[in-house]
Amino acid sequence: MGFSENSISKKTIAEQIAEQLLFRIFSGHYVQGQRLIESEIAKELQVSHAPVREALYLLQKDGVVEKIQHKGVSVKIISDQELKDYLETLYHLLDIALTKCEPKWNADLQNELLLRFETMKQRKSVENIYEYVVSFAHLLELFFVITENIAMLRFFKETIFVTNVAAQTKWKMNLVESYHMSIHTFIKCIEASNFEHARTAIKGVILWHHFN
Repeated sequence: MGFSENSISKKTIAEQIAEQLLFRIFSGHYVQGQRLIESEIAKELQVSHAPVREALYLLQKDGVVEKIQHKGVSVKIISDQELKDYLETLYHLLDIALTKCEPKWNADLQNELLLRFETMKQRKSVENIYEYVVSFAHLLELFFVITENIAMLRFFKETIFVTNVAAQTKWKMNLVESYHMSIHTFIKCIEASNFEHARTAIKGVILWHHFN
């Protein structure tokens, strides 16, 4: 597999590699605690060491992998307690974002939300859990973008990376089917401008780890 600077997505080679590695982590190809060897990745992907090193750095910044002295880079191990802490933080951030979004909500934002939810439904229909989880993060990101609060958006992105990676062994299709109904209820509440009920509908989805 090769990577090109002329990618339609305009992503750098390092970003493309980081995305590929992230997919492997989500899909279970790499498990928590597994060491990621730069030379092996470079050889497999037919690239030089430099973009692989940069890709690993990008994932390290996002909290997906960690660099341990004398041991190299490994997929980050996240304890149950740490995961709970991240999920609670994510829910509180979303709660604040929803409060800030309510007075700004309009038809254009409604349409954008429905488009993102449609993407989620498509991913679910083909049972692509990785793409489904990513599309759910993309849907939630809309509320943080609307706040125009750079700090909140940054914290959201960092938190969602960690929670998604930690969830890789937890999210199965039966769990997706169950929580998709709650997400659909959340969307309906937003459509009805009932942000209070929307908070209740999304709580069980964000704090899924507490109910398993």
